[in-house]
Amino acid sequence: MAKFRSWLSANHIIGNPRKFSLEERIFNTFCVIAVIALFLEIFFNYYIGLKEVAAICFFGSLFSAVLYYLSRIKRSTKIAIRSLGIVANFTFLLNYFFNSGIYGPNLVLFCLILLITIVVVPKKELLVWISLNLITVFGVLTYEYLNPEAIPNVYTSDLAKTVDFAVTYIVAALLICLSISFIRNNYDKEREAVNQKTEEIEAQSDQIMLQNKELEKLNSEKAKLFSIVAHDIRSPLSSILGYLEILAVMDITPEENDTIKRRLLHVTRDTAEMLANVLAWSKSQLDGARVDIVAVDVAYELRKGLSLEINIAERKNIELALELEEGILIAADLNMFLIVVRNLVNNAIKFTPEGGRVHISFTYDDKRCFVRVNDNGLGISTEERENLFKLKALSTFGTNNEKGVGLGLLLCKEFTELQDGEIWYEPNSDKGSTFVVAFKLYNTVKGSEAK
Repeated sequence: MAKFRSWLSANHIIGNPRKFSLEERIFNTFCVIAVIALFLEIFFNYYIGLKEVAAICFFGSLFSAVLYYLSRIKRSTKIAIRSLGIVANFTFLLNYFFNSGIYGPNLVLFCLILLITIVVVPKKELLVWISLNLITVFGVLTYEYLNPEAIPNVYTSDLAKTVDFAVTYIVAALLICLSISFIRNNYDKEREAVNQKTEEIEAQSDQIMLQNKELEKLNSEKAKLFSIVAHDIRSPLSSILGYLEILAVMDITPEENDTIKRRLLHVTRDTAEMLANVLAWSKSQLDGARVDIVAVDVAYELRKGLSLEINIAERKNIELALELEEGILIAADLNMFLIVVRNLVNNAIKFTPEGGRVHISFTYDDKRCFVRVNDNGLGISTEERENLFKLKALSTFGTNNEKGVGLGLLLCKEFTELQDGEIWYEPNSDKGSTFVVAFKLYNTVKGSEAK
Protein backbone atom coordinates (compact mmCIF):
# COMPACT_ATOMS: atom_id res chain seq x y z
CA MET A 1 0.00 0.00 0.00
CA ALA A 2 2.81 2.39 0.95
CA LYS A 3 4.74 1.63 -2.24
CA PHE A 4 1.59 1.98 -4.32
CA ARG A 5 0.80 5.33 -2.71
CA SER A 6 4.41 6.43 -3.19
CA TRP A 7 4.21 5.48 -6.86
CA LEU A 8 1.00 7.48 -7.25
CA SER A 9 2.66 10.45 -5.58
CA ALA A 10 5.39 10.57 -8.21
CA ASN A 11 5.56 13.97 -9.83
CA HIS A 12 5.54 12.56 -13.37
CA ILE A 13 2.23 10.73 -12.78
CA ILE A 14 -0.03 13.06 -10.81
CA GLY A 15 1.86 16.34 -11.20
CA ASN A 16 4.51 18.34 -9.39
CA PRO A 17 3.04 20.02 -6.26
CA ARG A 18 4.80 23.25 -7.26
CA LYS A 19 2.94 23.36 -10.58
CA PHE A 20 -0.31 21.48 -9.88
CA SER A 21 -2.87 22.47 -7.27
CA LEU A 22 -4.11 20.05 -4.61
CA GLU A 23 -7.43 19.61 -6.45
CA GLU A 24 -5.63 18.84 -9.73
CA ARG A 25 -3.42 16.19 -8.11
CA ILE A 26 -6.41 14.53 -6.39
CA PHE A 27 -8.30 14.49 -9.69
CA ASN A 28 -5.30 13.02 -11.54
CA THR A 29 -4.97 10.34 -8.86
CA PHE A 30 -8.66 9.48 -9.22
CA CYS A 31 -8.28 9.13 -12.99
CA VAL A 32 -5.26 6.82 -12.67
CA ILE A 33 -7.01 4.54 -10.15
CA ALA A 34 -10.24 4.60 -12.18
CA VAL A 35 -8.41 3.51 -15.33
CA ILE A 36 -6.81 0.54 -13.55
CA ALA A 37 -9.85 -0.49 -11.48
CA LEU A 38 -12.36 -0.26 -14.34
CA PHE A 39 -9.99 -2.10 -16.65
CA LEU A 40 -9.82 -5.02 -14.20
CA GLU A 41 -13.61 -4.89 -13.74
CA ILE A 42 -14.04 -5.54 -17.47
CA PHE A 43 -12.70 -9.09 -17.17
CA PHE A 44 -14.43 -9.81 -13.86
CA ASN A 45 -17.88 -8.69 -15.04
CA TYR A 46 -17.49 -10.49 -18.36
CA TYR A 47 -16.48 -13.64 -16.50
CA ILE A 48 -19.58 -13.61 -14.26
CA GLY A 49 -21.83 -12.93 -17.23
CA LEU A 50 -22.44 -9.17 -16.86
CA LYS A 51 -21.51 -8.27 -20.43
CA GLU A 52 -23.35 -4.95 -20.41
CA VAL A 53 -21.58 -3.94 -17.17
CA ALA A 54 -18.26 -5.06 -18.69
CA ALA A 55 -18.93 -2.76 -21.67
CA ILE A 56 -19.71 0.12 -19.28
CA CYS A 57 -16.44 -0.58 -17.44
CA PHE A 58 -14.56 -0.54 -20.74
CA PHE A 59 -16.07 2.83 -21.60
CA GLY A 60 -15.35 4.12 -18.06
CA SER A 61 -11.71 3.04 -18.23
CA LEU A 62 -11.25 4.67 -21.63
CA PHE A 63 -13.08 7.81 -20.54
CA SER A 64 -10.95 8.05 -17.35
CA ALA A 65 -7.79 7.87 -19.48
CA VAL A 66 -9.10 10.75 -21.63
CA LEU A 67 -9.86 12.79 -18.50
CA TYR A 68 -6.34 12.13 -17.22
CA TYR A 69 -4.89 13.30 -20.54
CA LEU A 70 -6.96 16.50 -20.42
CA SER A 71 -6.00 17.28 -16.83
CA ARG A 72 -2.37 16.09 -16.56
CA ILE A 73 -1.09 16.68 -20.09
CA LYS A 74 -3.26 19.43 -21.55
CA ARG A 75 -3.80 21.17 -18.16
CA SER A 76 -7.52 21.55 -18.92
CA THR A 77 -8.59 20.33 -15.50
CA LYS A 78 -11.80 22.38 -15.32
CA ILE A 79 -13.12 20.85 -18.55
CA ALA A 80 -12.12 17.38 -17.35
CA ILE A 81 -13.88 17.86 -13.98
CA ARG A 82 -17.11 19.04 -15.60
CA SER A 83 -16.99 16.18 -18.08
CA LEU A 84 -16.54 13.75 -15.21
CA GLY A 85 -19.52 15.20 -13.34
CA ILE A 86 -21.84 14.78 -16.30
CA VAL A 87 -20.59 11.51 -17.77
CA ALA A 88 -19.99 9.74 -14.43
CA ASN A 89 -23.51 10.40 -13.19
CA PHE A 90 -24.92 9.23 -16.52
CA THR A 91 -22.65 6.15 -16.61
CA PHE A 92 -23.48 5.12 -13.06
CA LEU A 93 -27.13 5.65 -13.89
CA LEU A 94 -26.81 3.10 -16.72
CA ASN A 95 -24.81 0.79 -14.46
CA TYR A 96 -27.62 1.02 -11.90
CA PHE A 97 -30.06 -0.52 -14.38
CA PHE A 98 -27.66 -3.19 -15.63
CA ASN A 99 -26.09 -4.11 -12.28
CA SER A 100 -29.02 -5.08 -10.02
CA GLY A 101 -30.05 -1.58 -8.94
CA ILE A 102 -30.29 -1.19 -5.17
CA TYR A 103 -29.06 -4.77 -4.71
CA GLY A 104 -25.76 -3.93 -6.43
CA PRO A 105 -22.88 -1.65 -5.34
CA ASN A 106 -24.26 1.31 -7.25
CA LEU A 107 -25.02 3.59 -4.29
CA VAL A 108 -21.39 3.24 -3.20
CA LEU A 109 -20.34 4.46 -6.65
CA PHE A 110 -22.70 7.44 -6.44
CA CYS A 111 -21.24 8.33 -3.01
CA LEU A 112 -17.76 8.02 -4.46
CA ILE A 113 -18.44 10.38 -7.36
CA LEU A 114 -20.07 12.79 -4.89
CA LEU A 115 -16.92 12.79 -2.75
CA ILE A 116 -14.65 13.35 -5.75
CA THR A 117 -16.93 16.15 -6.93
CA ILE A 118 -16.88 17.91 -3.56
CA VAL A 119 -13.08 17.68 -3.37
CA VAL A 120 -12.12 18.90 -6.85
CA VAL A 121 -14.84 21.21 -8.23
CA PRO A 122 -14.72 25.01 -7.61
CA LYS A 123 -16.75 26.18 -4.60
CA LYS A 124 -19.16 28.20 -6.71
CA GLU A 125 -20.14 25.03 -8.65
CA LEU A 126 -20.59 22.76 -5.62
CA LEU A 127 -24.33 23.29 -5.30
CA VAL A 128 -24.91 22.39 -8.95
CA TRP A 129 -23.01 19.10 -8.85
CA ILE A 130 -24.32 18.03 -5.45
CA SER A 131 -27.87 18.72 -6.63
CA LEU A 132 -27.27 16.70 -9.82
CA ASN A 133 -25.97 13.76 -7.78
CA LEU A 134 -28.84 13.82 -5.30
CA ILE A 135 -31.49 14.16 -8.01
CA THR A 136 -29.98 11.23 -9.93
CA VAL A 137 -29.76 8.94 -6.86
CA PHE A 138 -33.22 9.68 -5.46
CA GLY A 139 -34.66 9.61 -8.94
CA VAL A 140 -33.54 6.04 -9.68
CA LEU A 141 -34.46 4.91 -6.16
CA THR A 142 -37.95 6.25 -6.64
CA TYR A 143 -38.19 4.70 -10.09
CA GLU A 144 -37.07 1.30 -8.77
CA TYR A 145 -39.51 1.52 -5.89
CA LEU A 146 -42.38 2.19 -8.30
CA ASN A 147 -41.14 -0.28 -10.96
CA PRO A 148 -39.21 -3.07 -9.18
CA GLU A 149 -39.52 -5.40 -12.15
CA ALA A 150 -37.70 -2.93 -14.43
CA ILE A 151 -34.33 -3.58 -12.71
CA PRO A 152 -33.66 -7.33 -12.41
CA ASN A 153 -31.07 -8.99 -10.19
CA VAL A 154 -28.33 -10.03 -12.64
CA TYR A 155 -25.95 -11.82 -10.25
CA THR A 156 -25.58 -15.50 -11.12
CA SER A 157 -24.37 -16.47 -7.64
CA ASP A 158 -23.83 -15.07 -4.16
CA LEU A 159 -20.06 -15.38 -4.70
CA ALA A 160 -20.18 -13.10 -7.74
CA LYS A 161 -22.24 -10.56 -5.80
CA THR A 162 -19.85 -10.68 -2.82
CA VAL A 163 -16.73 -10.26 -4.99
CA ASP A 164 -18.34 -7.37 -6.91
CA PHE A 165 -19.21 -5.59 -3.68
CA ALA A 166 -15.71 -6.23 -2.30
CA VAL A 167 -13.95 -4.88 -5.39
CA THR A 168 -16.20 -1.82 -5.48
CA TYR A 169 -15.54 -1.18 -1.79
CA ILE A 170 -11.78 -1.52 -2.21
CA VAL A 171 -11.71 0.98 -5.08
CA ALA A 172 -13.97 3.42 -3.24
CA ALA A 173 -12.03 3.09 0.03
CA LEU A 174 -8.73 3.55 -1.78
CA LEU A 175 -9.90 6.75 -3.46
CA ILE A 176 -11.39 8.07 -0.22
CA CYS A 177 -8.18 7.34 1.73
CA LEU A 178 -5.99 8.96 -0.90
CA SER A 179 -8.21 12.04 -1.13
CA ILE A 180 -8.29 12.53 2.63
CA SER A 181 -4.55 11.80 2.83
CA PHE A 182 -3.82 14.45 0.18
CA ILE A 183 -6.01 16.96 1.99
CA ARG A 184 -4.49 16.19 5.38
CA ASN A 185 -0.91 16.29 4.13
CA ASN A 186 -1.58 19.56 2.39
CA TYR A 187 -3.19 20.91 5.57
CA ASP A 188 -0.15 19.85 7.62
CA LYS A 189 2.21 21.47 5.12
CA GLU A 190 0.16 24.65 5.08
CA ARG A 191 0.03 24.69 8.89
CA GLU A 192 3.77 24.10 9.07
CA ALA A 193 4.36 26.87 6.54
CA VAL A 194 2.07 29.21 8.51
CA ASN A 195 3.84 28.33 11.77
CA GLN A 196 7.21 28.87 10.16
CA LYS A 197 6.03 32.17 8.70
CA THR A 198 4.66 33.17 12.10
CA GLU A 199 7.98 32.36 13.75
CA GLU A 200 9.81 34.37 11.09
CA ILE A 201 7.42 37.30 11.60
CA GLU A 202 7.87 37.09 15.37
CA ALA A 203 11.64 36.97 14.95
CA GLN A 204 11.51 39.95 12.61
CA SER A 205 9.22 41.73 15.05
CA ASP A 206 11.64 41.09 17.91
CA GLN A 207 14.51 42.29 15.75
CA ILE A 208 12.57 45.42 14.78
CA MET A 209 11.70 46.07 18.42
CA LEU A 210 15.36 45.67 19.36
CA GLN A 211 16.41 47.97 16.54
CA ASN A 212 13.78 50.48 17.63
CA LYS A 213 15.10 50.41 21.19
CA GLU A 214 18.67 50.83 19.95
CA LEU A 215 17.54 53.64 17.66
CA GLU A 216 15.66 55.34 20.49
CA LYS A 217 18.71 54.99 22.71
CA LEU A 218 20.96 56.37 19.99
CA ASN A 219 18.60 59.26 19.29
CA SER A 220 18.39 59.97 23.02
CA GLU A 221 22.16 59.97 23.31
CA LYS A 222 22.51 62.20 20.27
CA ALA A 223 19.93 64.62 21.61
CA LYS A 224 21.66 64.61 25.00
CA LEU A 225 25.03 65.09 23.33
CA PHE A 226 23.85 68.03 21.25
CA SER A 227 22.27 69.60 24.33
CA ILE A 228 25.45 69.19 26.34
CA VAL A 229 27.69 70.42 23.54
CA ALA A 230 25.45 73.43 22.88
CA HIS A 231 25.56 74.37 26.57
CA ASP A 232 29.15 73.52 27.46
CA ILE A 233 30.85 74.84 24.34
CA ARG A 234 28.98 78.14 24.51
CA SER A 235 30.46 78.87 27.93
CA PRO A 236 34.19 78.44 27.12
CA LEU A 237 33.78 80.19 23.77
CA SER A 238 32.20 83.12 25.59
CA SER A 239 35.13 83.11 28.01
CA ILE A 240 37.62 83.05 25.13
CA LEU A 241 35.79 85.93 23.47
CA GLY A 242 35.74 87.89 26.73
CA TYR A 243 39.47 87.41 27.32
CA LEU A 244 40.27 88.43 23.75
CA GLU A 245 38.14 91.58 24.10
CA ILE A 246 39.96 92.48 27.28
CA LEU A 247 43.34 92.02 25.57
CA ALA A 248 42.19 94.08 22.58
CA VAL A 249 40.48 97.10 24.14
CA MET A 250 41.73 97.44 27.73
CA ASP A 251 44.99 98.56 29.21
CA ILE A 252 46.17 95.90 31.64
CA THR A 253 49.30 95.26 33.64
CA PRO A 254 51.84 92.63 32.55
CA GLU A 255 50.79 90.43 35.47
CA GLU A 256 47.12 90.62 34.44
CA ASN A 257 48.14 89.94 30.84
CA ASP A 258 50.01 86.78 31.86
CA THR A 259 47.07 85.62 34.00
CA ILE A 260 44.58 86.16 31.17
CA LYS A 261 46.85 84.34 28.69
CA ARG A 262 47.15 81.34 31.02
CA ARG A 263 43.40 81.22 31.53
CA LEU A 264 42.82 81.65 27.81
CA LEU A 265 45.23 78.78 27.13
CA HIS A 266 43.43 76.53 29.62
CA VAL A 267 39.99 77.30 28.24
CA THR A 268 41.13 76.87 24.64
CA ARG A 269 42.86 73.56 25.42
CA ASP A 270 39.81 72.18 27.26
CA THR A 271 37.52 73.27 24.44
CA ALA A 272 39.80 71.69 21.84
CA GLU A 273 39.89 68.44 23.82
CA MET A 274 36.10 68.47 24.13
CA LEU A 275 35.63 69.06 20.40
CA ALA A 276 38.13 66.32 19.53
CA ASN A 277 36.20 63.80 21.62
CA VAL A 278 32.86 64.96 20.24
CA LEU A 279 34.07 64.66 16.65
CA ALA A 280 35.68 61.25 17.21
CA TRP A 281 32.57 59.87 18.92
CA SER A 282 30.22 61.37 16.31
CA LYS A 283 32.24 59.86 13.47
CA SER A 284 32.23 56.43 15.11
CA GLN A 285 28.44 56.61 15.61
CA LEU A 286 27.42 58.00 12.22
CA ASP A 287 29.94 56.45 9.80
CA GLY A 288 31.01 53.37 11.72
CA ALA A 289 34.54 53.26 13.08
CA ARG A 290 37.05 51.45 10.91
CA VAL A 291 39.42 49.26 12.92
CA ASP A 292 42.85 48.38 11.54
CA ILE A 293 44.45 45.87 13.91
CA VAL A 294 48.25 45.92 13.73
CA ALA A 295 51.21 45.18 15.98
CA VAL A 296 51.62 48.14 18.36
CA ASP A 297 54.81 48.61 20.38
CA VAL A 298 53.28 49.85 23.64
CA ALA A 299 56.36 51.54 25.17
CA TYR A 300 57.48 53.22 21.96
CA GLU A 301 54.05 54.54 20.97
CA LEU A 302 53.20 55.84 24.45
CA ARG A 303 56.48 57.73 24.83
CA LYS A 304 55.95 59.31 21.43
CA GLY A 305 52.17 59.83 21.71
CA LEU A 306 52.03 61.37 25.20
CA SER A 307 54.41 64.27 24.62
CA LEU A 308 51.55 66.81 24.78
CA GLU A 309 50.23 65.32 28.02
CA ILE A 310 53.74 65.45 29.52
CA ASN A 311 53.89 69.20 28.79
CA ILE A 312 50.39 69.74 30.27
CA ALA A 313 51.41 67.86 33.43
CA GLU A 314 54.56 69.96 33.77
CA ARG A 315 52.58 73.21 33.52
CA LYS A 316 50.26 71.94 36.28
CA ASN A 317 53.27 70.80 38.36
CA ILE A 318 52.19 67.14 38.16
CA GLU A 319 54.70 64.32 37.90
CA LEU A 320 53.84 62.13 34.90
CA ALA A 321 55.80 58.89 35.30
CA LEU A 322 56.10 56.26 32.58
CA GLU A 323 57.12 52.77 33.72
CA LEU A 324 57.25 50.86 30.44
CA GLU A 325 59.00 47.67 29.36
CA GLU A 326 60.43 47.65 25.86
CA GLY A 327 59.43 45.26 23.08
CA ILE A 328 55.89 44.35 24.14
CA LEU A 329 53.54 44.18 21.12
CA ILE A 330 49.76 44.26 21.35
CA ALA A 331 47.09 43.73 18.68
CA ALA A 332 45.34 47.10 18.37
CA ASP A 333 44.42 49.98 16.11
CA LEU A 334 47.21 52.50 16.72
CA ASN A 335 45.09 55.66 16.47
CA MET A 336 42.29 54.24 18.65
CA PHE A 337 44.78 52.93 21.19
CA LEU A 338 46.40 56.35 21.55
CA ILE A 339 43.00 58.10 21.79
CA VAL A 340 41.99 55.75 24.63
CA VAL A 341 45.21 56.14 26.62
CA ARG A 342 45.46 59.91 26.03
CA ASN A 343 41.90 60.41 27.26
CA LEU A 344 42.65 58.42 30.41
CA VAL A 345 45.89 60.35 31.02
CA ASN A 346 44.17 63.71 30.39
CA ASN A 347 41.43 62.77 32.87
CA ALA A 348 44.06 61.76 35.45
CA ILE A 349 45.85 65.09 35.02
CA LYS A 350 42.58 67.02 35.15
CA PHE A 351 41.49 65.49 38.46
CA THR A 352 44.90 65.50 40.13
CA PRO A 353 45.86 68.61 42.09
CA GLU A 354 49.12 70.47 41.63
CA GLY A 355 52.04 68.59 43.08
CA GLY A 356 50.28 65.27 42.47
CA ARG A 357 51.42 62.24 40.52
CA VAL A 358 50.11 60.30 37.49
CA HIS A 359 51.70 56.91 36.90
CA ILE A 360 51.43 54.95 33.62
CA SER A 361 52.58 51.34 33.58
CA PHE A 362 51.65 47.97 32.13
CA THR A 363 51.86 44.31 32.98
CA TYR A 364 51.17 41.26 30.87
CA ASP A 365 50.49 37.55 31.03
CA ASP A 366 50.43 34.80 28.40
CA LYS A 367 47.55 36.35 26.46
CA ARG A 368 46.97 40.00 27.34
CA CYS A 369 48.68 43.27 28.19
CA PHE A 370 47.18 45.50 30.92
CA VAL A 371 47.87 49.23 30.63
CA ARG A 372 47.24 51.08 33.92
CA VAL A 373 46.75 54.82 34.38
CA ASN A 374 47.01 55.58 38.10
CA ASP A 375 46.68 58.94 39.87
CA ASN A 376 46.46 60.24 43.42
CA GLY A 377 43.82 62.83 42.61
CA LEU A 378 40.23 63.36 43.68
CA GLY A 379 39.03 59.84 43.00
CA ILE A 380 35.49 58.84 42.04
CA SER A 381 32.60 58.43 44.46
CA THR A 382 30.54 55.25 44.62
CA GLU A 383 27.53 57.01 43.05
CA GLU A 384 29.60 58.39 40.18
CA ARG A 385 31.11 54.97 39.41
CA GLU A 386 27.70 53.75 38.23
CA ASN A 387 27.76 56.35 35.45
CA LEU A 388 31.28 55.61 34.26
CA PHE A 389 31.56 54.80 30.55
CA LYS A 390 28.12 56.33 29.96
CA LEU A 391 27.00 59.60 28.42
CA LYS A 392 26.20 61.82 31.41
CA ALA A 393 24.15 64.98 31.33
CA LEU A 394 26.20 66.69 34.05
CA SER A 395 29.54 68.28 33.24
CA THR A 396 32.59 67.54 35.39
CA PHE A 397 35.26 69.93 36.60
CA GLY A 398 38.91 69.27 37.26
CA THR A 399 41.05 70.61 40.08
CA ASN A 400 41.66 73.82 38.07
CA ASN A 401 38.05 74.02 36.90
CA GLU A 402 38.83 72.19 33.66
CA LYS A 403 35.50 71.44 32.04
CA GLY A 404 34.31 68.43 30.05
CA VAL A 405 31.11 66.71 28.91
CA GLY A 406 31.83 63.23 30.29
CA LEU A 407 32.27 61.89 26.77
CA GLY A 408 35.90 60.78 27.11
CA LEU A 409 35.25 57.57 29.05
CA LEU A 410 32.36 56.59 26.76
CA LEU A 411 34.70 57.05 23.80
CA CYS A 412 37.38 54.99 25.57
CA LYS A 413 34.94 52.13 26.19
CA GLU A 414 33.62 52.02 22.62
CA PHE A 415 37.08 52.27 21.03
CA THR A 416 38.53 49.64 23.39
CA GLU A 417 35.73 47.15 22.66
CA LEU A 418 36.10 47.77 18.91
CA GLN A 419 39.68 46.50 19.30
CA ASP A 420 38.44 43.40 21.16
CA GLY A 421 39.79 44.81 24.42
CA GLU A 422 38.40 45.57 27.88
CA ILE A 423 38.41 48.63 30.12
CA TRP A 424 37.51 48.98 33.80
CA TYR A 425 37.97 51.14 36.88
CA GLU A 426 39.82 50.23 40.08
CA PRO A 427 39.63 52.48 43.17
CA ASN A 428 42.93 53.07 44.94
CA SER A 429 43.30 52.00 48.56
CA ASP A 430 44.22 55.51 49.74
CA LYS A 431 43.08 58.12 47.21
CA GLY A 432 42.87 58.65 43.49
CA SER A 433 41.84 56.29 40.72
CA THR A 434 43.20 53.61 38.43
CA PHE A 435 41.85 52.85 34.96
CA VAL A 436 42.92 49.64 33.25
CA VAL A 437 42.73 48.79 29.55
CA ALA A 438 43.51 45.24 28.42
CA PHE A 439 44.54 44.27 24.88
CA LYS A 440 45.51 40.92 23.41
CA LEU A 441 49.19 40.30 22.79
CA TYR A 442 49.99 40.41 19.10
CA ASN A 443 51.83 37.07 19.13
CA THR A 444 48.78 35.38 20.68
CA VAL A 445 46.50 36.75 17.96
CA LYS A 446 48.87 35.73 15.16
CA GLY A 447 49.27 32.27 16.67
CA SER A 448 45.48 31.85 16.81
CA GLU A 449 45.12 32.91 13.16
CA ALA A 450 47.84 30.48 12.12
CA LYS A 451 45.93 27.59 13.67
